[in-house]
Amino acid sequence: MILFRNTIHSFTHRPMCTKGDLAACLLASTRGQALPNGTLWLGPFSAAQYRSDVHASVYRCRASGTMGTVLSRDMRVEAVMDVPWDIHIVPSHGVAGGVALLMCVTSQPVKNYITVTRWFKDGSLLTPMAAESAHYIIGGSRGDMLLIRNARTEDSSSYSCEAQHQLTGDKRRSPPAMISVSHGTGSMAPRILTISEDETVPQGGDIRLVCCAIGSPPPTYSWFRHSNGRLSPVSNSIRVSVSEQVLIIRRAQLSDAGVWTCRAHNQFGEHRRDATLRVRARLVVSVHPQLQIANSGSSVSFNCSVEGGDSRVRWLHDGVPVGGAERVLRVHGVVRAHRGMYQCFAERELDSAQAAAELRLGDTAPELHYTFIEQALHPGPAVALHCSASGSPSPRFTWLLDMQPIEEHNTPQRSITQFLSPNGDVVSYLNLTSVRPEDGGRYTCRAHNSRGTVEHSTRLNVYGPPSIRNISPVRVVAGVNTTIFCPYSGFPISEIRWQRGGIDISSSGGRALSGVGGELLLWPAEPTDAGLYSCRVSSPEGHYAQKDVQIFVRNPPKIAGFTFPSDLVEGSSIQVLCGITSGDKPVYFSWLKDGQTIPPNLQVQEKSLDEFSFLIFSHVTSKHSGEYTCVASNSASEVNHTARLAVKVAPTWVFEPQDASVLLGTPILVHCSTKGYPEPKVTWFKGHGSNTPDFRPLSGLEAAISALNNGSLSAISATRAHEGRYMCRSDNGVGRGLSKVITVSVNEPAQFEYSSRNMSVRRTSSVTLSCAARGDSPLQLHWTHNMRPLDLNTYRVSVSEKRSENGASSELTIAHAQRRDSGVYRCRAENAYGRDELLIYLAVQEFPEAPRGLTVKKREGRAAVVAWRRGFDGNARLRAFRLQYRVVGHAQLAADWSLAPTRELPADSLTQRRESADPDSEVILEYRVEGLRPATAYALRLAAVNDIGDSEYSDSVIVNTLEEAPSEPPRGIELLPDAPGEILIKWQAPNQESWNGELLGYAVWCRGENTSLSLSISGWAITNARLGALRSHARYEIRLRAFNSVGPGPPSASLTTTTLEDAPDAPPQHVRCEAVSSQALRVWWEPPPADKRGGLIIGYEVSYRPVDRPSGIWERRRAGSGEAQLSGLRAGNYSVRVAARSTAGLGVPAHLFCTTLDDSPPADVKVFPHTEDSVILSWLPPMQKNGRIRHYRVYTRPQRVGRHLSESIVISEKQQGDEQHVVVDGLQQQLYELWVTAATGLGEGEMSTIVAAKPNSKGGAKVSSFSRRLTVPVDSSVVLQCVSAGAAPISRLWSRRRPPPPHADNRIRIDGHKLIIHKVEPSLADNYTCTVRNRWGEDHGTWELLTISPPSKPRLRLTSASPTALLLAWDSSGAHSYSLEYARGDGPWQSRWVWGSARSAALRGLACGAHYRVRLRAHGDAGASAHSDVLHTATPGALSKAALEKQLISTNSSCVKLNLLTWDSNGCPLIHFIISIRGFEEFSWKSESVGLEAEPITLCALRPATWYHLKVVATTTAGVTTATYYFATLTESGERIPAPAQFPSGGEDVVSGGNGIALLAAGAAFITALMLLAVIAYKRSSVKCLNKGYEPSSVSEDEKSVEKRDNRRNCQQVYTSSPIKSNKKEQQEMYEISPYATFSMSSGAVCSEGSASVGGTGASGTLRTFGRAEPAPLSAAPPTNRHMHRDPADSDEYTLSRAMTLMVRRTESDSDSSGSPCAECNSSVSYRMCVAPSKAEEVFRGVTDSSAESCTSGSRDKARRRPRRHTPNSTRYPQRQEQERRDFTIHV
Repeated sequence: MILFRNTIHSFTHRPMCTKGDLAACLLASTRGQALPNGTLWLGPFSAAQYRSDVHASVYRCRASGTMGTVLSRDMRVEAVMDVPWDIHIVPSHGVAGGVALLMCVTSQPVKNYITVTRWFKDGSLLTPMAAESAHYIIGGSRGDMLLIRNARTEDSSSYSCEAQHQLTGDKRRSPPAMISVSHGTGSMAPRILTISEDETVPQGGDIRLVCCAIGSPPPTYSWFRHSNGRLSPVSNSIRVSVSEQVLIIRRAQLSDAGVWTCRAHNQFGEHRRDATLRVRARLVVSVHPQLQIANSGSSVSFNCSVEGGDSRVRWLHDGVPVGGAERVLRVHGVVRAHRGMYQCFAERELDSAQAAAELRLGDTAPELHYTFIEQALHPGPAVALHCSASGSPSPRFTWLLDMQPIEEHNTPQRSITQFLSPNGDVVSYLNLTSVRPEDGGRYTCRAHNSRGTVEHSTRLNVYGPPSIRNISPVRVVAGVNTTIFCPYSGFPISEIRWQRGGIDISSSGGRALSGVGGELLLWPAEPTDAGLYSCRVSSPEGHYAQKDVQIFVRNPPKIAGFTFPSDLVEGSSIQVLCGITSGDKPVYFSWLKDGQTIPPNLQVQEKSLDEFSFLIFSHVTSKHSGEYTCVASNSASEVNHTARLAVKVAPTWVFEPQDASVLLGTPILVHCSTKGYPEPKVTWFKGHGSNTPDFRPLSGLEAAISALNNGSLSAISATRAHEGRYMCRSDNGVGRGLSKVITVSVNEPAQFEYSSRNMSVRRTSSVTLSCAARGDSPLQLHWTHNMRPLDLNTYRVSVSEKRSENGASSELTIAHAQRRDSGVYRCRAENAYGRDELLIYLAVQEFPEAPRGLTVKKREGRAAVVAWRRGFDGNARLRAFRLQYRVVGHAQLAADWSLAPTRELPADSLTQRRESADPDSEVILEYRVEGLRPATAYALRLAAVNDIGDSEYSDSVIVNTLEEAPSEPPRGIELLPDAPGEILIKWQAPNQESWNGELLGYAVWCRGENTSLSLSISGWAITNARLGALRSHARYEIRLRAFNSVGPGPPSASLTTTTLEDAPDAPPQHVRCEAVSSQALRVWWEPPPADKRGGLIIGYEVSYRPVDRPSGIWERRRAGSGEAQLSGLRAGNYSVRVAARSTAGLGVPAHLFCTTLDDSPPADVKVFPHTEDSVILSWLPPMQKNGRIRHYRVYTRPQRVGRHLSESIVISEKQQGDEQHVVVDGLQQQLYELWVTAATGLGEGEMSTIVAAKPNSKGGAKVSSFSRRLTVPVDSSVVLQCVSAGAAPISRLWSRRRPPPPHADNRIRIDGHKLIIHKVEPSLADNYTCTVRNRWGEDHGTWELLTISPPSKPRLRLTSASPTALLLAWDSSGAHSYSLEYARGDGPWQSRWVWGSARSAALRGLACGAHYRVRLRAHGDAGASAHSDVLHTATPGALSKAALEKQLISTNSSCVKLNLLTWDSNGCPLIHFIISIRGFEEFSWKSESVGLEAEPITLCALRPATWYHLKVVATTTAGVTTATYYFATLTESGERIPAPAQFPSGGEDVVSGGNGIALLAAGAAFITALMLLAVIAYKRSSVKCLNKGYEPSSVSEDEKSVEKRDNRRNCQQVYTSSPIKSNKKEQQEMYEISPYATFSMSSGAVCSEGSASVGGTGASGTLRTFGRAEPAPLSAAPPTNRHMHRDPADSDEYTLSRAMTLMVRRTESDSDSSGSPCAECNSSVSYRMCVAPSKAEEVFRGVTDSSAESCTSGSRDKARRRPRRHTPNSTRYPQRQEQERRDFTIHV
């Protein structure tokens, strides 16, 4: 984005765009736009669109108005890319009592455009005070430095800065940065960290130069100025002041530019650095006067003043260059063109400035802007003459005809109008309504006002005869060119002649000349030209006119020149004479001074006579100096003459110089100013010699002293060479001049060359301190020690002094130095002109003392913060502290330190703070020890080191580091795609050294095309997982992470694999066929959808068989592409199936029916005589119908006769497959030919075979029906028709091959000519014969009936299952396909098609952990079998298991962090979580949906110290699990808050959806737990832990509800390890229980004092322990999780926690191989069981948990503990799983 620093209007652009096409040019090249408000806008551009002539160029804007035109100064446009930027704070380590510095730093590309606007401390706006002694100081030219002076421990806070982009206006706020303020550690010489090295300030602006140094003790600061090659101390003044680290310069001047030096010093040394200051003087231009009003003809001047340094000057008038490079612009003879805006431009390098002034016209003579032209007209038409003029005051027009005024009222045909136009011009019209010949002539429009007259004349010619108007006398002025026109009319004119005395005036000879247009020229007019002249005008036709004119000549006055004497001085008398030498009388005189009337107070007398005038000065002074003008006028003209009067004045004092006395090094300024005419010159001299000084000019002196332009004597820094006598002399050549001798004295105050010095001495040695001071005598020296006078009465201390011409020196000697001799020694020098001090810091050095009170303040995973109190540093700089540390197991602390590593701790790496708010409290040092291993115990100790040597080591301290996320991913990952759409993942646990705590499980992320799955597995020993519901033959990327209670470790390398192929799930698409011939079909199709192919399609299989042969064999052909040709067919209809094939087998086929090309006639036709005039015609339907038959057409004709008849027979839908019979009657006794055709919607088909018959009344009986073979399914119905023909009567008999006969079988019904079997059985398959007879013959027909049976009921079984698939097998035969039906739960049935050759199939894409009903049905040619028995089964997996609160939740004062990886997905992929939070006082939930993220989810914007209700809804493919929790945020100081008196309902529920069986099991477990709880409560009569809580002595009645909730919620505590005896009387001991151990529990145990048991008749259980809370060696099992809410700083990590929790649970099918015995406590009923120790000793205490309290209270016993190592064994977990299936389990 092009960003401008100015808003500009109507631009011009130097490099490219020409005048007039700027907007178009910019618009075309840069998409720029000139906005209506005058702003030029350049749009965004890419790097390729950058143009240097547009985006890095110089622009000016032009503003025009009625007053004129102005141009802006040059504006340089720089293309600044709008790149992203940010800011951050670079803090420096602060030392208490010293200074801390924060710098706000931005990225380099935009650094020059960023200004820091605000600073914040702990989120609150920081308002630095303006006072010099303020605690916070903002420095730097951009405000990017924040200085904290006299730093305190409470300044250790979070700071941030806010910066703004000067061009875009965008604001950014830096991330908070912490600054630490520590107390000084030992001794350290100053070191300057930061100084304002290169700063620029505008002239007149304020700036603070910052110098930040560290040192111990905090250093003292001094500032110096580089001047004349030496450093001069900076003293406070009105503009410049020093405030420790800050040098403040107000109203910066050019002289402030240069190098300033900062010096930081203490008793151990000093450090100096330079700061360079540049003062940017801004060019300021002013033009005076800014407005001038000038009359026409006058002269004006504009003065241009430029401030800010040397520059070039140029002038513009209305945007056009005028004048030269002078500072004064003069305009002479002002006319209208001179009005407008005048600009003075000052330019210097890249800077420019301008100022404008206006020249406005006062009274100006008129100027014509429009005039009429000469023209020739015929008489009659109207004409208008037009003139316009401007002037001030507004002019008036007068119209003349041949120099005579036109009287409007005397000539009605003429009219004059006059008005003022909008632009201020006066417009006048002369209108002639009907022009006549006498209207011709020379017309003049004359504009006049008080300042003058202007006119325009030209002729108007009207056709007609010549005539001349009367001519008045003409008066002319001698010496002036005069033209006289003849006032004639008429046109055309052939000749104009002038005569004088009857003689023609030629155009070339004599005084008077005749012009080309016939005018009389008197150039110039002379007195002899006066007389009578005549004018003669002739036309071509010979007509003429003549008139006379009288001319008079007048003479103007002429002034004789005069001057004033050049040697006039004040007091002289003078008179001047102004006389005329010629001119007509009378003559009038007047006088002016400087263009104005002479003021009366000058007392100048004026006397005038007829031909001259006197000006008398009786006593001239400087006020009379000026220009005097004599003006003479008569009736002809006015003339003037000007002369200058100059009065010389001797010099006089304006400021008389005086004696001066200054201090050494301070500025010298002595004023000397005079006035006079001519302007006096001031010169300074310095005297040489003592008695009679010899004064010499200053220009030859080497001392840095000079005379300024205003006459003052100046020196920047006074030296001894500047002392003496000086003389100021002023002279202008008038009189004797002025002079004054003064004396300048330079006094030297007492001073030291250096202000401080550091010295050191070893204890018991001797040392001498010396100081030498300069200054005027008398000079006194005095010593003090720590602000106290020295005790010189002791033998160890002595002082000696020595005097010299320049000052004095003193030495202080200390023998046998002791510790108390350390401190600050001050040597003070003083005289009458000032005093100074020399500070000597003496350090008596010795060995340091060992650090004290080493403690652990904070623990982290790989670091710990230790704190200690500093011992005596031995008065030597503590170079460092030496830290020694080693790993400890369970051995004694007095182990060998000889091999322990050490670290040097530099002083700048330590943090210091006061023990309390009291400034005199002890200093605490802190250090962050890094490079430790997580979950490891270390012993640490410290020693101090100074320049003398090392101290002893401190007492050691033990630190237990916290857990961290695992540092390695799982190992040996294998991806096994063992089933279509499934991947088996195997891995090994990461190295135990990388667990960094207790490994809780693993998380799996799977990503494919448009697919993403996530799975969490609880338990570190589980090393496999199966992913289902994947696409077959698809590529997937899989990553694994191991996680613990802190979070996940690094991801494994991405592994990719491809799932196995499966048979296509969908048939080919868009299957079509067409008949190629009567024996061939063409079938073509498109592949199945891409997501249903199951892999790569390697080919297709086409199966087909005739439709009329349902029991026939399916013919198969393979095709490699989407088309197949079926040949070798017989004409007919075919059933076709097309299936796609992959390497896994054939997929689901697509079914269709196809028909060959021929449209065959009826299959068979026969005809028999019926009566004497009729026959019966029978036929079968065509073999290929090619559609629905609409009707048949029967054709008849006599044999060998061409004409035939036809009859249409319409059939119904039910008759499509039946044989047809028709009686053809109305025949004669002759032979007839008959045939039949079938017709569909497309038309009539081919004719059948022609049959012939002759009607006969004695025809024999015939079977008209057709014998056929019929194949029908069992249990279906069949009808056999036996239609007869022949003469009546006809008998009919049905018979069969096997007995009984049809009429004797009750399964067969004979109805007329039909034999009907309603339910076909296999035993009814036979040959059925129908015999018909009459008296003339008989006939029979046989039908073969075949039966086919459906397949038998299949037997279905489950062979295996995966999370998303069921593998099924069955036993069946005789089927060509199967329907595999399944339903989830009570849902609707769904079906899948299976090939008849298959005996197994896999249902894939099922829901994980869901119950299914499955059944199978076989399909054969005879129909479908009965359904198999319903198989009830389920896919592996279950609803997800809610995470434990302490593994899931961790909080601070404003946020909660959820480790969702601890949520067990239970074998089914997690889809998403819905996290809802609300406060106890709130009614609405704040919800957020998230996936299974690798990192914990953090939810912020919570209120500190507030209880919240958390609800987590986890959705997996198996269903929904809802868990609710309570948690509380910490206070602002990190403290926990107490639990409320009562928790709202719903906080303890864990609801799972999606499985009714799971709910039933949970209910049964709850009832069982309630029964067990009752038994426990009854048996526990001594302690009654369930009723009174865990600490009866400290829990109030109001907290009972909290305790009950805790009893239900808590499922895990840690325990004491060593055997503890309650007291001497009771020798009962409680022995240590190994972590993760399981013990048998008797049925009759009761809860009594000193023991823990679960009682109940017939009840038994097991006790299983948790993991340790103490540190374990790296070879041990992973440690138990600690609760996230626990403050690490307050826990005793090296001592086992003393509490116990018993959890009673009846496990059904859950398994636990995670190493955490309580991983499933959310799905069980748990109880807190109390074990009461003796009254004297405490056995248990509550775990630091939001829901745990101890049962009893007492003192701790750390002495009796017996650490035990425990190594996990993976073979133990299957055994434990089996044990949990059988027993109650109690976790301890």
